[in-house]
Amino acid sequence: MPKIMRQIFYWPMMGGIGLLIISTTIEMSVAAPVGLALYKKACKKCHGKLGEGKKSKADPSNFKYPPINQLSEENLGKAINKYREMWQRQTFNKTEKKMAKPSGKLSDEDIKALVAFINSKLKKNE
Repeated sequence: MPKIMRQIFYWPMMGGIGLLIISTTIEMSVAAPVGLALYKKACKKCHGKLGEGKKSKADPSNFKYPPINQLSEENLGKAINKYREMWQRQTFNKTEKKMAKPSGKLSDEDIKALVAFINSKLKKNE
């Protein structure tokens, strides 16, 4: 029996918890492809295929683009929202523009899908 069917089958026995599991499973199954597409379009070039960041060529001990696969979901969401706001208000410097421009095009739902994708698929094992 598929996973989602087991959750629906046990739902009457688990009460509201079953509904939460079903909702989360469905939401993640929809968010993952959207998050992947957004990551490839807006993040991968600078932050790397796995969110590992990219080192500075001039000083390899420092990151030119920091890793994002180590950030908490909360901090990642806050950072993307901060840059989106910078883009909307046009209050960014030359360096910040690289992050503000792609962030400025994201909706709230896009940000949720992107953060969910990064935290579920790229999160570095601790």
